[in-house]
Order: sequence, then structure tokens, then C-alpha cells
Amino acid sequence: VLERVPLDQRMAWPSIAGIIAGIVSSLPSLMSGALVTFYAGFKLGMLAAAIAFVISFFFVYMIGKITYREGLPNNVVSRAYAFGTKGSAIGSIIWAFLMIGLLGMGSVQLGNGIIFYFGLPETLAVKLAIYIPMSILWAVLALFGEDIVAKINTWSVAALFILLGYMIVKMGMDSGLGDAFSFGIMIPGVTPVEGFSVALNTSIMFAGLMALFSADFTRFAEKESDLVPIALTGNIAMYVFTYICGALLAYFGFTETVAYFMSTGMNEAAASQAAIANPGVTLVLAGGVIGLIIIFFSQAKVQMGNTIAGSLALANLADAGFGAKLGWTAAVSLANLIGILFIFGGILDWVANFLTIGGILTASWATLMIVDYYLVRGKWGKGPQGIRSLEDIPSVNWRGVLALIIATGISTWLFMVGSLSIPFLAAVPLTAILYPLFSIGWRAQEI
Repeated sequence: VLERVPLDQRMAWPSIAGIIAGIVSSLPSLMSGALVTFYAGFKLGMLAAAIAFVISFFFVYMIGKITYREGLPNNVVSRAYAFGTKGSAIGSIIWAFLMIGLLGMGSVQLGNGIIFYFGLPETLAVKLAIYIPMSILWAVLALFGEDIVAKINTWSVAALFILLGYMIVKMGMDSGLGDAFSFGIMIPGVTPVEGFSVALNTSIMFAGLMALFSADFTRFAEKESDLVPIALTGNIAMYVFTYICGALLAYFGFTETVAYFMSTGMNEAAASQAAIANPGVTLVLAGGVIGLIIIFFSQAKVQMGNTIAGSLALANLADAGFGAKLGWTAAVSLANLIGILFIFGGILDWVANFLTIGGILTASWATLMIVDYYLVRGKWGKGPQGIRSLEDIPSVNWRGVLALIIATGISTWLFMVGSLSIPFLAAVPLTAILYPLFSIGWRAQEI
């Protein structure tokens, strides 16, 4: 699990790009496409997506080069270039919480689509009958290995966008194209500046998360030049195709979805927010069984990726934190078991609330790795660039831990008190400044 990728297990770039594209083309991404365009208008929303695209490409490419060269997953590489061995256990806890939390949230989104379509009662028995087999399916698919996951994801992405295209054309023909590609701000009382800030913050918060997620798969690349098309494909799938589909889906289905939520007792404002946040309901209302199939294709492939990422984090946590070796089958089984506990233990609300801070943390984390690898160890020569042995890595890299805590803490505080609407703009520069400053006084052999 934590060993370098052998040469015979390296994969062609389309396979890796297919995995990443499959992971990012999800219901939450469709929701983000709706959110950014409804708050900022279509044109400004897509401008925010374009800015996030450039930044995310940079992060995915730079982190991807590190894990490609090392042949190790991001949690293990973070031992050397961010936190130290014991320190990386903290990163693994954060990463496992995020990935397994997203695994649980994805299962719930898919389960809600099934319950909504078939009109099932939301009882404990029904939920157990849905979520337990679902978790077993994710575990089995993840155990097949990255090559099988790549094939499934590639076909699923193609099927997803074909079905989404069909749905959008159908809805557009029914209601008329109108100003689908030029509609303005759809949320009452929001100014263009406020709307653009929300759109940019929503889009850019995925940059660090996507880079670290992709890094678990870029290590399988056959050659370094493959990282450019891999990073391009993943970000195009996210910020172009999925965002546009999410925006158009919400635009064409908005009236019908709002009416549905108002029929459940919501007022118009709450129903409007619910319509934006629930693309799955829009898909089922507008497309029936085809909408349900789209939900399945959008989430099933994502769940495999979340399972793999969460399992790798648990394996690194066991090794770095407790010196225990967790086999792949055990790690995958444990990740899905925790996911079930998250669903039925009411933990998913915590995960949802943590996502903003998680976006700040992962942006700082990714910046830390880039600055350490390319600047401190690369340009300055303070410490080795290249992992010779995991045993040689210091227990805790306090420079990295402190830089992450300070940068994330200040950025989160500024965001919470309303002084900064896009915390990414503080987290990344602070990390990039603090870590080199903390490294000036360290001797090369100490780091």
C-alpha cells in the first residue's frame, strides 16, 4: 500500500486522466456549477471557474510531479515534504476525515435519489438496505485495482456527459434556450462583487483538494510529460464540462424544482436555495429514470476514488502514527465501515461544516509541499530532494506543522469574521512566506 509503484504497474495518461475526470464530475461539482452561476451570473461565474482552472492546474501539475518522481501517495510524500513521519499522521486524520466524509455524503446523495424516485419511506430499515450493499459495492470495486477503476471511470464519464447532454437539450427544448448562456444573478439582493466573491471562493476551494486527490493517481504515470494532459483533462472535466452542465441543469429545471420544494412546506427563498443545492432532485424531476441513471453514473465512479483516497490515508495513519501495517483489503473495508458510521452517526453534518476549513487546509498543505520540494530543498539545497528511505525522514517537521497551523488559523479567522471572503488568498501566500522563513535557521542535515 505504501510502497513505490513498480514499473509494470505504471499506466498510460488517458487511464489516469479518466480516473481523475470521473472523480471530479460529481453531483457536488454540478451543484457548484449551479451555485457560482446563480450567484454571479453565467459569465462572471464562468470567469471565476476559469481563474480556478488555472490555479488548480498549477497545483495538480506541481504536486503530481512530486508523487510521480517518488512513486508514492500524497500522504506518504507529505512525510518528507510537509509534516515529518509522525506529523503526517495529523495530515492523514484530516485527509481520511474529508475523503471518508465525502464517501458517506456521496452515498447519501445517491441513496436520496433512489428514495426520491421510488417514493420509499425514509426509515432506518430502508436506509440500511440501501447503504450497506452500496458500501460493499464501493469496497469491491476499489479492491479490483487502479487499472479496473480507470476503465470503469472512463466509460462512466462518457456515459455521464452523454446523458447530461441529452437531459439539458431536452429541458432546453421544452422551456426554450432563452438566455441560458448569459443569464445574470439569480439570487435576490446579491451584488456583482458579492456574487463573484462567492463564485471564486466556491471554485478555488477545490484547488488544493483536487491536487492532493490527484496525486494519489499521478504517481502511476509512465512519464513526467504525461502530467500536463492529466492535469488539463481533470480540470476541464471539472471547471468546464461539469460546471456548465450544472449551470444549465439548474437554469432549465429551476422553476420545477423550486415548486417541488415549496410543496414540501418551504418558503420561496429556502426552496430556491434547495433547488440549487440538490441537482439530483432536478435530474429525477426532469428525467425520471434517466435522471436516476445519471445520478448513479455521477456518483459510483466518485465513490471508488473516495474509497481509495480514504483507504490510503488510513494506511498511512496506521503506519506513521502507530507503526502498524494495514493491508489494502483491511484499509478499504475499514474506510467503508467508517463511512457507514458517519452516515448513521450524524457525522456528515460535521463533514459539511468542515469543508470550507478543509479547502483552506488542503490549499495550505499543497503549497507547503510545493515550497518545500521546489524551493527549500530544490533551489536552496536545504535537505534532500528525493525520498531514499522512509526511515530517514524526521519524526515531526515542526516548520511545516507550524506554517500550516498559522496560515490556516489566520485565513479561517479572517473568513469567519467577514474580513476576507476568499480565504485561499491568505492561506497560500502565508504558507509560501512562513515556511521558507522558518527554514532559514535550519541546517540541511536537520531537515
